Order: sequence, then structure tokens, then C-alpha cells
Amino acid sequence: MKLRIILAVCVTVAVLSAIAGTWFHHTLWGWRSISQVEMEVATGSTARQILTGLRKDGLLPSELAGRIYLRVWAKGRSFRYGRYAFPPASRPVDVIETILEGRVEIFEVTIVEGSEAEDIGAQFVNLGVGSTEEWQAVISDPDWIADVAPEALSLEGFLFPDTYHFALGIPVERAARHLVDRFKAVWHEEALEVVDPWGSVQEVVTLASLVEAETSVDAERAQIAGVFVNRLRRGMLLQCDPTVVYALKKRNEWRGRLLRIDWEIDHPYNTYRNPGLPPGPINSPGRAALKAALQPAATSYLYFVAQPGGGHAFSRTLTEHNQAVARLRRSGR
Repeated sequence: MKLRIILAVCVTVAVLSAIAGTWFHHTLWGWRSISQVEMEVATGSTARQILTGLRKDGLLPSELAGRIYLRVWAKGRSFRYGRYAFPPASRPVDVIETILEGRVEIFEVTIVEGSEAEDIGAQFVNLGVGSTEEWQAVISDPDWIADVAPEALSLEGFLFPDTYHFALGIPVERAARHLVDRFKAVWHEEALEVVDPWGSVQEVVTLASLVEAETSVDAERAQIAGVFVNRLRRGMLLQCDPTVVYALKKRNEWRGRLLRIDWEIDHPYNTYRNPGLPPGPINSPGRAALKAALQPAATSYLYFVAQPGGGHAFSRTLTEHNQAVARLRRSGR
């Protein structure tokens, strides 16, 4: 009698196990979602909340099956936060594994050399990363760069221009910090080649931003940096037009065209009125501009002006410079 009971129990357990196994396998491996689903796994979400969200979005027919899978097959892994896209006919097991592995949706953003911090923030906002107010708050706080450039007034100049790939839904702080960390990496690489820099990190990056604003011609960058350093050492005004444009933008007075009267505006960044470098960078210089500012050319030039055919004409004396300016005006540029 006892043997019959034991056999009956074993058979019942085996049948129930087979039913449970069939249910579990069908629920996670055999079931398919109906439509395309995009969802965001918010930072701080618990596994239970995420599984509930998957069920509501039609990606998981049973939360219990999901919990069992996490307990048995996750092997210590946790759900990764971010934005995900799941095509129609997705299996629940694939959905769960995608979130465990963090295979989030990715977007690409290219920050162009010479971009201003405000424009970089706007670029990210247009891509759905944060708000204008969030970016303004991050940019105005120089703490992230204080270990490299303690004199920095903001993150202007330290959001390195490059092509980046980020997960959709990335927070503003994480995206901005990645750009700053990229700057630090490039800076240290370039600074290793210079034994005795002529100025502080803040000064060199500021000069690099002027070089970046003045030319995109590779062969000229070190030359222009050398002109500015020569003027600094002689106590001459830098008279750099892009600094005036930057000042006008800060005052919301930029009209898209620089006039001679603008050289008279009272602003710390106006290098036609204030000696020395401006208080900080006016844009985000790229690697080539940083290299030029770190290693300015040893030159006797003190002036440069755009040439009709492109590039710049460099001059040692004011007379030569005025002649170059006259040629430029005759060209109609």
C-alpha cells in the first residue's frame, strides 16, 4: 500500500513538473510579442517593477516566469537601465536577456571643433537628452574640470569635440561628464609632449579656442598661436574678432555680422579693449588646436589677416599688415 502511494506521489510530481516545465518553456521561449515596443528602464527601477512593465507592454505574459528566470538563469546579473526597442515577435527570454546585457538603443552625436558649450547643450537637447536648463546648470559648474584646470570658470572649452555613441535616455550629467573625461584624456596625451608649457591649462585651452575660431587650416594653427603668444609677451592687445562675437552673444546682441563699433563694447571677453587673454575659452577646441596652443610656432609675426584666396597673410610690422588688409578690401571680401 505504501509503495502504491509513493509511486502515485512520484507520478503526480513528475506530471506536475512536466506541466510546469512545459508552461515555463512556452511562456518564455514559445510565446511571441505582437507589435514593436519601445520602453525605458528608468534608473532605480526594481526587477519587480521592470517585469510588471514588460507584462503591461505585452512583452512578458507572466511575471512569475520572469522572476523564476532571474533567480535561476540570471547568474547574478541585474537589469541595466536605458531605452530599449523590441521588434514584433520578440520572445520574452530574449527581451529579458537584452535588458540584463544592457543592449540599449544607441544614438550618435558629433560635436564639431569650435562649438560653444551652449550650442553643444542645445544639440543634446534636440536629441532628447535633458533640457536647456539642465545643460546650463552643468555647463556653469567647473567642478568636474577643477583637478586639471582649477582656474576654469565653467565647462566652456572642456567639452571635447568628437563623435560619441550614447544610450538613449542617458542623463545630462553622464553625457557631459563623458565629454569632459574625453577632454582630459586628449589633454594628457598632448601635454606629455611638452616639457615646460608657456601657461596654465586654463590659459593654453583659452588660446586654443582662439586658434580654433580663427582658422581651420592645419598648417596655420601653430603659426596663429605663435602670433598670439608674441602679442601677449609684448603686452599688445590680441584684437581677436571671435572674442568680440562671443561677448556679443553673451549679451544677446550678436546680429550675425561684426561691425567696427562692436570693438568698443565693454565686456571682459573683448580683446580689443582688455589686455591679455579673455577670462576663459570661447569654444571647444579640437586636438589640433590644443596641440598648436601647447606648442606655438617660434615666429616673429605679430599680425595676420585673411587672404582673398583663403588662409591668412602673416606680417611682422604694422605697415605690412595694413597692406595685407588693403589687399583684402580690394578683393571685396
